[in-house]
Amino acid sequence: MGEWRLFEGDVPHVSTFEFHKDRARAPHLDQPGHRPRLERARDLVVQAAEELIAAGSIADGPATVSDLGCGDGGLLSLLGAYPGIEAWGYDFQPSNAAGWAERDVTAAAYDVFGADRDRIRVGRVAVVTEVLEHLADPHAAVRWIGESARWIVASSPWQERPARHDECHAWAWDLAGYQALLRQGGFDIETHDRVGPFQLILGRRTS
Repeated sequence: MGEWRLFEGDVPHVSTFEFHKDRARAPHLDQPGHRPRLERARDLVVQAAEELIAAGSIADGPATVSDLGCGDGGLLSLLGAYPGIEAWGYDFQPSNAAGWAERDVTAAAYDVFGADRDRIRVGRVAVVTEVLEHLADPHAAVRWIGESARWIVASSPWQERPARHDECHAWAWDLAGYQALLRQGGFDIETHDRVGPFQLILGRRTS
């Protein structure tokens, strides 16, 4: 199993608002390197939502999906084509808010894993794509998600190592390490895919 902590101290600078407040918007849905993993994430979210509905886990309403680090709303816009899904998101990078109206999605500017955590509404399906590698404590974040969500859809690079990684990342995992991260949060691994440099997991809460 491979997991690597890429920062020193208690809080990596890449997880702070100060680091993100002036970063440029990243329209990942419009970028050829990112669109395939967003489309695969959509497929996994839809799979989880359909299983919730088929199992009778929701009554007379849509399957709820929260994108906890939604960026400029690319994944949320893909989910808008599915009437059986109610999806919303959160992101604290100011430049990303410009995309929410353009993509006609529901999102709010909150620090999900920090000061605003108590204000967050977690859906039955929780999404953390390209999020966990930026956090000070991704293990605690997954456990917190597991307190509310029945399903999790997560993605992260799978080939990064201490000697070669994005300078904006505080953690790196290989395939086995990423599975272990999700399992310690109470999720069984249903699907684990690679899409280019990204790994995507669909996990089901075990209890």
